[in-house]
Amino acid sequence: MLLRKRIDDYKPSPYLTFSIHLDGLKDRHDASVCQQGVFDIAVEAIKLALGKGFRVNVNCTLFQGETPDEVAEFLDYAMELGVEGVTIAPGFSYEHAPRQDVFIKGADVKNLFRGIFKIGKNRKWKLNHSSLYLDFLAGNQNYNCTPWGNPTRNVFGWQKPCYLLADEGNAASFQELLDSTPWDKYGTVKNPKCANCMAHCGYEATAVEDTLAHPLKALWTSIRGPKTSGDMVAELSPNYQATAKDALADIPVKVES
Repeated sequence: MLLRKRIDDYKPSPYLTFSIHLDGLKDRHDASVCQQGVFDIAVEAIKLALGKGFRVNVNCTLFQGETPDEVAEFLDYAMELGVEGVTIAPGFSYEHAPRQDVFIKGADVKNLFRGIFKIGKNRKWKLNHSSLYLDFLAGNQNYNCTPWGNPTRNVFGWQKPCYLLADEGNAASFQELLDSTPWDKYGTVKNPKCANCMAHCGYEATAVEDTLAHPLKALWTSIRGPKTSGDMVAELSPNYQATAKDALADIPVKVES
């Protein structure tokens, strides 16, 4: 929403990508962000940035009530805009979300993505993901989260491993982040707060590690595309005992470096 005002502060670079949030076409996106007119502003910003030669990516989150046809129409539109790619994931029902009934979970997520990818076999969508992450969304791979798989640093410091878990805060230095983080308390099978999460901020990194370990599997999946029929892989079994309230209770809020 601020891009038009601040875009002249930046210069196009192969190392800089503007990631613009769009959760679908006009009605879907504006309902998702609870504010009318935001879709039009975002599209204007995309066109402005592209016109000035910037790399632009669209970040899309899917919620309850979406259909494969609706998402496919949106992805067609994103390609018409000329963006470099689209990152896409199901919304994660984080603890402090104002509404919990809008999130897709379990087999519903995988069936939705199977329907999307089935349509996409005949479309030229640029999905900014590894082939194995897309296969994971369709229920064909079993992955656990890689905490801090996408490092984030902002004006407040180094973002602690999961921005979706509330009140984690930031570390003042990279070393503080490494030393003060209880890394073994993150992930779907380790923390009840992480249940039902399939967000690319944690699972894409796991898929990339699997790609490096099994390049032929990744190549075949890339050629074939995500499997859209047949049995899905069994979900990983949780091994946590603590309650959601206690799971992250001993994560330090601030450690002086």
